[in-house]
Amino acid sequence: MAGFEMVELEVADGLATVTLNRPDALNALNVQLKDELAEVWRRLGPDPEVRAVLLTGAGRAFSTGGDIKQMDPDRTPEATRVMIAKLGREVVIPLAQLEKPVVAAVNGHAHGLGLALALACDVIYAAESAVLSAAFIRIGLSPDGCCSYLLTRTVGILAAKELMFSGRRIDGIEAQQLGLVTQVVAGAELLGTAREAALGFAAAPTIALARTKRLLNEAAQHTIEETAELEALAQAVARGADDHAEGVAAFAEKRPATFTGS
Repeated sequence: MAGFEMVELEVADGLATVTLNRPDALNALNVQLKDELAEVWRRLGPDPEVRAVLLTGAGRAFSTGGDIKQMDPDRTPEATRVMIAKLGREVVIPLAQLEKPVVAAVNGHAHGLGLALALACDVIYAAESAVLSAAFIRIGLSPDGCCSYLLTRTVGILAAKELMFSGRRIDGIEAQQLGLVTQVVAGAELLGTAREAALGFAAAPTIALARTKRLLNEAAQHTIEETAELEALAQAVARGADDHAEGVAAFAEKRPATFTGS
C-alpha cells in the first residue's frame, strides 16, 4: 500500500507489516507519523485481506516516544488537551481495538508513547538489547497515549507506579520478568520470531480471534454474569462463520483445518 512517507506498510499472506520509518529520529512520533499511523489503522481495520498485523520500527529503535522538538512550550493548555485526546482517540485506541491480532517486535528503544504503542498490541516480542521505559516523568510530564491504562493492565498497579514515578529504563529480561513483554529473543531472531507468530494468527479463524480479543480486552469492565452473556453472543457469531464449519470438519476428519477468515 502506498501513500505514506514515515510508515512502511506491506501486506502479504494475510499479514500487514507496519514499520515506523524515521530511523534517524529513532522513530520519534511527530505529527505526520501520528497522522499516518491513524490512517494505517483506518485502512487495515475493514480490509478482509489483512488478518493479522506486525508492528516494528526501522533502525535501532521501536520508538523513543513523542517528538520533543514538536513539544511547543507556548501551546495553550486547551490546545494540548485537544492534541493529546486526539492521539489516544485516533492512534492508540484504534490499535488496541483493532479486531485482528497485533504482534509487536520491539527491536530497540521503546520509551513513553513508544512503550504505549507496544502495549496496545496483543503479543510483544522484544530483542535482548531492547530498552524500555515509561519516560514521561523524566521530561516533567504525566503519561499520554493511554499508557497509564495499558501499563497498569499489563503489569499491575504497584509495578506501573514504580515504572511511571521513576521513569527508569529496563532491559528486555526485566521487562519479561515484569510481564511487560511476551518473550525476549536474540536481536537477529526477533523479526523472524515475531513474523512467524503473526503469520500463525493470520492463518487462524479471524472472526473467532476478533471476538476473543474483544472479550479479553473488556473482561475487567464486566461482571461474571455480564461476561457469560457476552461470551454467548460471541459464540453465536463465531458458530455462524465458515471457519467454524471448517474447524469441525477438520476435527472429524483428523486433518489440519484451513481457515479462510470468513
